[in-house]
Amino acid sequence: MTNADDQDIPEIGIDIADFSRLRNEGYVYVDKTEFVREILDGPRPRLFLSRPRRFGKTLLIDTLEQAAAGRKELFSGLKIERLRKDAEWPRSHVLRISMNAFGDDPSSLDLNLATSLRRFAKFRGFAIDERNSATSLTQTIETLYWNYANIPILTSGNGTEDVLAANRRKIIVLIDEYDAPIINNLTDPARLEVANRTLHGFYNALKSCENMVDRVFITGITKFSQLSVFSAMNNLMDISFKPEYATICGFSIKEISKYYSPHLDKGLAELRNKRKFGPGFSHKMFMDRIIDWYDGYSWNGKDRVINPLSLQNLLIDYEFDNFWFRTGGMTFLQNLNMRDNIFTKIFNGVENFKGSVDIQDAGNIDPIPLMLQTGYLTIRKHDESDDDSKLYLTVPNREVGMSIMKNYVDRHIIPLMSTNIDIFNSVRTKEFCLAFCQGQSDRAEELLQGFLSVIPYSLHNQKEKLYHIILLSIFLMSDFKVDPEKNVAGGIIDLVVTAPDNTILVTEIKYAKSDNEDDATDVSDKVLVPELSGKDDKKLDSCIDAAFQQIINKGYLLPFIRTKHSVRAVAVAVCGRNHVRIRSCPADELIQRPQKCLDSENSGNPAPVVSNLQETEPVAVTQIQEKNKQGRKTH
Repeated sequence: MTNADDQDIPEIGIDIADFSRLRNEGYVYVDKTEFVREILDGPRPRLFLSRPRRFGKTLLIDTLEQAAAGRKELFSGLKIERLRKDAEWPRSHVLRISMNAFGDDPSSLDLNLATSLRRFAKFRGFAIDERNSATSLTQTIETLYWNYANIPILTSGNGTEDVLAANRRKIIVLIDEYDAPIINNLTDPARLEVANRTLHGFYNALKSCENMVDRVFITGITKFSQLSVFSAMNNLMDISFKPEYATICGFSIKEISKYYSPHLDKGLAELRNKRKFGPGFSHKMFMDRIIDWYDGYSWNGKDRVINPLSLQNLLIDYEFDNFWFRTGGMTFLQNLNMRDNIFTKIFNGVENFKGSVDIQDAGNIDPIPLMLQTGYLTIRKHDESDDDSKLYLTVPNREVGMSIMKNYVDRHIIPLMSTNIDIFNSVRTKEFCLAFCQGQSDRAEELLQGFLSVIPYSLHNQKEKLYHIILLSIFLMSDFKVDPEKNVAGGIIDLVVTAPDNTILVTEIKYAKSDNEDDATDVSDKVLVPELSGKDDKKLDSCIDAAFQQIINKGYLLPFIRTKHSVRAVAVAVCGRNHVRIRSCPADELIQRPQKCLDSENSGNPAPVVSNLQETEPVAVTQIQEKNKQGRKTH
């Protein structure tokens, strides 16, 4: 049933890449038509754009097709209407080809392309010879050019509606996902060669028709500079990293605040009421959480945009989740052998990158440009202060970081656990989980250090994320109920573990690099455990302190304190590659006696942390205490 208050809120057209449908049926449309006008009317007639998957490239292509066909009525109230005059809506023939529609088999690509062109011609009342894709393309363009006034423009896609007449001898070619045949065959050199040979002939034919084609716009996920389109069409201008096109795809914070304002309000209300974020979850907290999870993509180091698909899923599902992974966003990483050193480099950030952002050799791919083009890395800063132009590349946001980490753990860490069965056997992993849940810190630490000893050295200078996933994997292997990245009003809890007796363990993990470990240590050494120095001991204490402070300051206990279950706060500290410390205490103690957190740490039964609360934070503590008192009265 639709709420009356929702009737005036435009629907979110998730996965709808049909511009006329979005406009005619009243879906939300984030106005990008100033870019449409620039592509169709600007001084650059041959353009190429790469953007990650599910970023709106197909919708952009469809919008260009409708504008090029002269369907002015669809653009009422949009930016292009103000930029164009009435006389500037000429109707042109548009030849649109989607390369991802032809399957994975490169041996049938030539025939499928030719068949598609024959179908295009048939709908418009003329015929071409179906010999191969190159000659079919040439015949199609020549026929449109010489008979432009007598051939209808069909813009509905079904060949029966919206029949217009061209009023100028102009042909516009739009090619979407040009690299699909290449990407689908990256791991097979023989199939890759067949696909490239067909595409090279096809794009050569397009180049030969240059005098008859007014505009060419090509999109893809990647730019393989030595293959097919770029070697055949050497006059294409790549606008992927041009500052003026930085926001052509994706949504800026300003745009979502403008176009999705009612959806944000509704989403905030739903998260407060149904997802236990509580009334204290403010609009600013909501926007900060959106930025943390989904923002951060930049192609110029300045302007940042949000993944449209992830935002739309959030505002439909009312839950922060890894939509990137759920919608198949890891295809590239699954085909890429991400070595330990590459993984480490990615998570530390790639500073002073001076190489080409293009992919030079499809048979021997440099993973850094590939991950930049496909959205796993982004430009955080572009330094042009000296003669060399340098980029600082980072993972764009939490969603992508989680996807990369999960993919790496699934492909490298879990198999490592399986092969080290003497350490990662079911008895030991279950023993760790029980010791963890029962507050047996010494035994839990001993077992966890053993687990970590088999992880390659090069990974241990990562931040907390690696240890989140390792702990998560251990609990899952032992069939314990565990909720990672749990969203609450104050922030995101690392892990929420439910013990067999239904005790809830709110867990925060902190990492510090050890002073005893030299970066030059042999990466093949997986077992050596250096002695715990005094400095490292203090770092572990400091991490425990910070973890407990975060739990209390951010109100992580609030959603659980009034349940019928016991609640414990757990702090996990990792220093370097092997030194760990685990401390836990009941939620009551953490709330009532925060000043004694570390008093008994050596006994394995610590008291809570000293809480450095800011002015607004005692409210959260008071709320917890009050709710706890009420809970005791009812039981």
